[in-house]
Amino acid sequence: MLISESRKTNYIVIDKDKCKACHYCIAVCPREIIGTSKEINRLGVNFAEVIPDKAHECTGCKSCAIMCPDVAISVFRRRVLEAGTIS
Repeated sequence: MLISESRKTNYIVIDKDKCKACHYCIAVCPREIIGTSKEINRLGVNFAEVIPDKAHECTGCKSCAIMCPDVAISVFRRRVLEAGTIS
């Protein structure tokens, strides 16, 4: 699994072994944080992956996960508490 690292509290996880490279997620991401990997997964396709330099821009909108026909994307949204800790 690929995990996007983020300075914010929203991030996505893409299971590269479930991805069959339809790239719907790339088309719908409003921040363009998802791209095509140069690597090939077990299905023999260039799977979708988070662009590391853009990962922090994830808004947690879930468009990518909603469009994924293979349920290969999970979106995580955490809220920042007043004390500055993340729950």
